[in-house]
Amino acid sequence: MKVLYLILLFSLAIGNAAAQLSPNSTLEQLLKQAFHANINAERVVLNHIGIEAVEVSNGYLVTAVLESYPAHAVDIRRGDIIEMADGNPFHPIESFNSERDTNGNFLPKREEYILVLSRANDSMELSVIPVFENLYNSYRSATANSVLQFSAGNKTIGYIRFWALSRATADIINYRALLRELSGTDGIIFDFRNSLGFLDPQHLDLVFPTRDNYFTSSLEKYSYTQFAENSLPSETTPYRKPIAVLLNRDTRGGTELFAYQLKKLQRVITLGEATRGEIGEYLFEDLIDGEEFYVDDQPFRDSAIIPEQLVPFPYENTERGDPQFDAAINALLGII
Repeated sequence: MKVLYLILLFSLAIGNAAAQLSPNSTLEQLLKQAFHANINAERVVLNHIGIEAVEVSNGYLVTAVLESYPAHAVDIRRGDIIEMADGNPFHPIESFNSERDTNGNFLPKREEYILVLSRANDSMELSVIPVFENLYNSYRSATANSVLQFSAGNKTIGYIRFWALSRATADIINYRALLRELSGTDGIIFDFRNSLGFLDPQHLDLVFPTRDNYFTSSLEKYSYTQFAENSLPSETTPYRKPIAVLLNRDTRGGTELFAYQLKKLQRVITLGEATRGEIGEYLFEDLIDGEEFYVDDQPFRDSAIIPEQLVPFPYENTERGDPQFDAAINALLGII
């Protein structure tokens, strides 16, 4: 039986970081490369502004913005279309990384760029200075930067956006610290939208009092491994109050499994949009076409996690509010 490794979409050869670059590299590919790398030196470092984006006819549609990164700082929003950078068609990598060293690695460019973007029917210009950083570090920092506590009625609600889960010991310790910051809240919003990464039982230990009902998994039916046995139990006090989980079609990999397990808790409510259910392709370095991935004795391929409350929020929506976030607050207030 193959050994289960909770990794990203597919295996990428790790070695010289520059070898991972091509003229057609995407942010998604570099994100996978960064999380799959064994050490920091193997991760591609690039100039970027902290967005996720998809190509559309007139530029790149912003689908997510990392907290406290350059795009966030200048109020680039989910739903904006970035059309131009310094007078040239915008590309989320090439616009900021025109120079390389003799080994093919990107060079830092601490300079200002003028972006032209459209928001609804308006056109605007913004100036932005990219950071020079690998995406692994950026997503870890954005997770820490996302933590909030705020009042709603007479209750206190916490919020954390798990941009990408990491199994590194230091990162799991950081997750515990972030949850401790929110331990006094009456409920927490876990935001798994546009998230990915690895899953470890110690992530689940943050909210589950025991490992008794952690899922089983396998590539072969009737031959399962207990996920709880993948690592030693952590010495942490789990968060025991209500949790609202936000999902969308770009919840993938480890966070999709995290959401699956969280649905087993009665104090958890899921909201947003259905995931794509492509989880098997995110978990194995050697998954082949047609091979099935089973979770709790059921095939997961082509399945999806359907939230209990469906709240549409198309990427093209340029309204300033976040209806999914608002629905999560209302749902928590209804339980706490």
